[in-house]
Amino acid sequence: MNGIQEVDGSIPFSSTIVHSTARRRPRPRLGPRSGIAAPREVALGRRAGLALGSLLLVAAGGCRTAAVVTPPATVRPPSYAGLDAALWVQTAEEARLLRVTAYVAATAALERGLADPIWSALDQGPGAAALPAAAILDLDETVLDNSAYEAYLVRAGRSFEPASWSAWVATAEAKAIPGVLDFARRAAELGITLYFVSNRDAPMEQATRANLAALGLPLPAGGDVVLLRGERPEWRSDKRGRYEEIAARHRVLVLVGDDLNDFLSGAREATLAERRALAEPHAGRFGRDWFLLPNPMHGSWLRAASAGAGGGGEIERRLERLEAFDGPAPPP
Repeated sequence: MNGIQEVDGSIPFSSTIVHSTARRRPRPRLGPRSGIAAPREVALGRRAGLALGSLLLVAAGGCRTAAVVTPPATVRPPSYAGLDAALWVQTAEEARLLRVTAYVAATAALERGLADPIWSALDQGPGAAALPAAAILDLDETVLDNSAYEAYLVRAGRSFEPASWSAWVATAEAKAIPGVLDFARRAAELGITLYFVSNRDAPMEQATRANLAALGLPLPAGGDVVLLRGERPEWRSDKRGRYEEIAARHRVLVLVGDDLNDFLSGAREATLAERRALAEPHAGRFGRDWFLLPNPMHGSWLRAASAGAGGGGEIERRLERLEAFDGPAPPP
């Protein structure tokens, strides 16, 4: 390709960042090339935004350069559909503390599980007592914080698109979810292997590994601990097959995720009522050996809330789900 690859034929990816009116704080020029870990801004800043845009421009064709074109005279206004969710994740102390609390509890479960030979988050039975211990973690919004990508979508007035998501993943700049690094350090001290089981697509593995390594998360030289969707034909969105692969070699002490699909087969495509029916019999496991982190930005819950036979688009169907106060009675 020798032209700019646009996501949806409207405006180039980087143009939406350049034209943003949001104020940005200066950031130190530190990072992987300097050998110093740079404190990344929570919001998607100019450098990350432009780099992400450049990656998107060439990703589809693998070309080294892109022809310069004049951006449109008008820029699409921001989309506020995900504004509050992304802002809560990035700024709310409540969001940080909920995640830290979950990982503190998960760390305690590692220690209890290691001392109990029949403890298993996957109900492996006493035959697994002799196996080495492991923990299974989802990646996005469990280990890696992608709220900068969500913030880009809000500012650019866009919805999720595979091309822009791939460009974000390729930057390998997602920050660590609060609490996960301490959890990983303690797991390493206890000799517990961490597996990262994600529905990122298999071609994203190199960038994902680079991101994890940059955060200091353990990736052993021998054995694959990053198991992505599509690495094998049978590894689809349901994670049960990958869990069984791990359980054949390790006693799994805890599961950590941000989506019901990280714990229960069938949750991804289930209706709201079916999700409740799936979860209810397992309610006692959450907080014991299953640890669920908050994610208001995306997930199978949103798919379920947006589904239905009613007319209109996704937003209209979500509005129909709301149980709303009718408002004050009119004056007499």
